[in-house]
Amino acid sequence: MNLPQNSNIPDSQLYDLAVINKMCRNNEDQVLNMVKVFIDQISESIQGINTAYSEKDFIKIKSLAHKIKPLFTYFGTAVLEKEFLLAEELFSTRTASTELELKLTNFNEIAKEVINVMKNDFNLINK
Repeated sequence: MNLPQNSNIPDSQLYDLAVINKMCRNNEDQVLNMVKVFIDQISESIQGINTAYSEKDFIKIKSLAHKIKPLFTYFGTAVLEKEFLLAEELFSTRTASTELELKLTNFNEIAKEVINVMKNDFNLINK
Protein backbone atom coordinates (compact mmCIF):
# COMPACT_ATOMS: atom_id res chain seq x y z
CA MET A 1 0.00 0.00 0.00
CA ASN A 2 1.33 3.42 -0.90
CA LEU A 3 -0.01 6.24 1.24
CA PRO A 4 -0.58 9.63 -0.40
CA GLN A 5 1.77 12.50 0.23
CA ASN A 6 -0.97 15.15 0.61
CA SER A 7 -1.62 14.79 -3.13
CA ASN A 8 -4.74 16.94 -3.42
CA ILE A 9 -3.75 19.65 -0.96
CA PRO A 10 -3.78 23.25 -2.18
CA ASP A 11 -1.02 25.74 -1.36
CA SER A 12 -2.60 26.38 2.04
CA GLN A 13 -1.89 22.82 3.14
CA LEU A 14 -4.68 21.37 5.26
CA TYR A 15 -2.56 18.70 6.92
CA ASP A 16 0.98 17.38 7.07
CA LEU A 17 1.80 13.88 8.27
CA ALA A 18 5.53 14.43 8.88
CA VAL A 19 5.20 14.05 12.67
CA ILE A 20 2.87 11.05 12.36
CA ASN A 21 5.20 9.37 9.85
CA LYS A 22 8.08 9.87 12.24
CA MET A 23 6.08 8.57 15.22
CA CYS A 24 5.05 5.51 13.22
CA ARG A 25 8.54 5.03 11.74
CA ASN A 26 6.96 5.32 8.28
CA ASN A 27 4.86 2.19 8.86
CA GLU A 28 2.02 2.79 6.40
CA ASP A 29 -0.50 0.64 8.26
CA GLN A 30 0.14 2.51 11.50
CA VAL A 31 -0.09 5.88 9.73
CA LEU A 32 -3.41 4.85 8.20
CA ASN A 33 -4.70 3.76 11.62
CA MET A 34 -3.60 7.09 13.11
CA VAL A 35 -5.43 8.98 10.35
CA LYS A 36 -8.59 6.98 11.10
CA VAL A 37 -8.26 7.77 14.82
CA PHE A 38 -7.74 11.47 14.03
CA ILE A 39 -10.87 11.56 11.86
CA ASP A 40 -12.94 9.78 14.52
CA GLN A 41 -11.62 11.87 17.43
CA ILE A 42 -12.06 15.20 15.68
CA SER A 43 -15.54 14.30 14.42
CA GLU A 44 -16.71 13.15 17.86
CA SER A 45 -15.15 16.12 19.64
CA ILE A 46 -16.66 18.66 17.25
CA GLN A 47 -20.07 17.14 17.76
CA GLY A 48 -19.52 17.22 21.53
CA ILE A 49 -18.32 20.84 21.46
CA ASN A 50 -21.33 21.90 19.41
CA THR A 51 -23.71 20.11 21.77
CA ALA A 52 -21.99 21.56 24.83
CA TYR A 53 -22.11 25.04 23.30
CA SER A 54 -25.84 24.76 22.65
CA GLU A 55 -26.20 23.75 26.31
CA LYS A 56 -23.82 26.57 27.40
CA ASP A 57 -21.66 23.94 29.13
CA PHE A 58 -18.31 25.72 28.91
CA ILE A 59 -16.62 23.29 31.31
CA LYS A 60 -17.34 20.42 28.91
CA ILE A 61 -16.17 22.54 25.97
CA LYS A 62 -12.89 23.22 27.76
CA SER A 63 -12.43 19.51 28.49
CA LEU A 64 -13.10 18.49 24.87
CA ALA A 65 -10.86 21.27 23.57
CA HIS A 66 -8.03 20.11 25.82
CA LYS A 67 -8.46 16.56 24.53
CA ILE A 68 -8.11 17.39 20.83
CA LYS A 69 -5.63 20.27 20.87
CA PRO A 70 -2.50 18.05 20.55
CA LEU A 71 -3.96 16.34 17.48
CA PHE A 72 -3.66 19.56 15.48
CA THR A 73 0.10 19.63 16.01
CA TYR A 74 0.63 15.91 15.36
CA PHE A 75 -1.31 16.06 12.10
CA GLY A 76 0.07 19.39 10.93
CA THR A 77 -3.36 20.98 10.62
CA ALA A 78 -2.12 24.55 11.09
CA VAL A 79 -5.14 26.24 9.53
CA LEU A 80 -7.48 24.20 11.73
CA GLU A 81 -5.35 24.80 14.81
CA LYS A 82 -5.32 28.57 14.21
CA GLU A 83 -9.12 28.73 13.95
CA PHE A 84 -9.49 26.49 17.00
CA LEU A 85 -7.19 28.67 19.12
CA LEU A 86 -9.23 31.75 18.21
CA ALA A 87 -12.44 29.97 19.24
CA GLU A 88 -10.80 28.61 22.39
CA GLU A 89 -9.95 32.14 23.52
CA LEU A 90 -13.63 33.01 23.26
CA PHE A 91 -14.65 29.78 25.06
CA SER A 92 -12.64 30.94 28.06
CA THR A 93 -14.97 33.93 28.49
CA ARG A 94 -17.75 31.42 29.24
CA THR A 95 -20.20 33.63 27.40
CA ALA A 96 -22.14 32.86 24.25
CA SER A 97 -21.67 35.51 21.60
CA THR A 98 -22.11 36.13 17.91
CA GLU A 99 -18.33 36.22 17.52
CA LEU A 100 -17.96 32.84 19.24
CA GLU A 101 -20.70 31.32 17.10
CA LEU A 102 -18.93 32.60 13.98
CA LYS A 103 -15.58 31.15 15.13
CA LEU A 104 -17.24 27.85 15.97
CA THR A 105 -18.91 27.76 12.54
CA ASN A 106 -15.59 28.54 10.83
CA PHE A 107 -13.85 25.84 12.86
CA ASN A 108 -16.56 23.32 11.95
CA GLU A 109 -16.26 24.12 8.24
CA ILE A 110 -12.46 23.89 8.20
CA ALA A 111 -12.57 20.63 10.19
CA LYS A 112 -15.06 19.14 7.71
CA GLU A 113 -12.78 20.15 4.85
CA VAL A 114 -9.70 18.61 6.50
CA ILE A 115 -11.60 15.40 7.26
CA ASN A 116 -13.04 15.17 3.75
CA VAL A 117 -9.63 15.70 2.14
CA MET A 118 -8.05 13.08 4.42
CA LYS A 119 -10.84 10.61 3.68
CA ASN A 120 -10.41 11.22 -0.03
CA ASP A 121 -6.60 11.02 0.08
CA PHE A 122 -6.69 7.77 2.05
CA ASN A 123 -9.68 6.26 0.20
CA LEU A 124 -11.77 6.24 3.37
CA ILE A 125 -14.92 7.57 1.72
CA ASN A 126 -17.99 5.69 2.99
CA LYS A 127 -15.92 3.59 5.37
